[in-house]
Amino acid sequence: MDQRMSGRVEEGMDVLDRNGQKIGKAGESLGQYFNVDSGFLGMKEYYVPYDAVTDVREDAAIVNVDKDNLDRMGWDQRPDERNLTTDAGSARMDRADTTRMGRAEGDTLQLREEELEPRKHMEQTGEVKLRKEVHTEHRTMDVPVSREEVVVERHPVDRRPADSADFRPEGETIRVPVREEQVTVEKRPVVTEEVTVGKRPVTDTQKVSGTVRREEAKVVREGDIDVADEGASGAWNRQTDRPMSGTSPGHQHQWVGGRCSCGATQPS
Repeated sequence: MDQRMSGRVEEGMDVLDRNGQKIGKAGESLGQYFNVDSGFLGMKEYYVPYDAVTDVREDAAIVNVDKDNLDRMGWDQRPDERNLTTDAGSARMDRADTTRMGRAEGDTLQLREEELEPRKHMEQTGEVKLRKEVHTEHRTMDVPVSREEVVVERHPVDRRPADSADFRPEGETIRVPVREEQVTVEKRPVVTEEVTVGKRPVTDTQKVSGTVRREEAKVVREGDIDVADEGASGAWNRQTDRPMSGTSPGHQHQWVGGRCSCGATQPS
């Protein structure tokens, strides 16, 4: 049992599958297992081995299986005290393999392979700063202004006696003030635009790759004996001593010279 995970999984914690889908709530501990209340109002229970827990983060425990495969793992059955040290999921798969109709009694060899399991975490890749800068520019504008100008008009009149016969040597002067508008420039700040800065999530697809290992069955024969494969491949390659991967369960042998293109030998 993974003592580290058994100490971190707490009752009431969410239990998620490898894809992050919620399975249910963690319940009481049962030795190497802990029960998970699932379904509507927790009416369905699963019994998950601590060895299946890959990580515990915040308030959630993550297991290494898909939610749809829980029943096939055998976790929907309560383990008894004698089998608390046995992986219930592996035991169920072994029983399913050994109870096939028409299969001979014998030992079972489990074939395993590694799977890529991506995990994501947030990290800072940069930052954006927004600030204001002051730029100076020269502007010119046309402003209409008004001014006064002097107009001298002469009109002929009927000859009549003058009001005064006093002819002054300096003559007589009339002063007419002339005005015009002058332009002065004043500046005032005005709001021309508003800039709002925020963040939004964007989802991209990133390809990841890695090297994985897998196990294949290889038969080592002593003597000239035939080996019948009852798996999904339908035939056994005598040259490589491995199941043929190119045939299907419904494959029909086509014998040419006592051999089929799949590698099988025609029985005598």
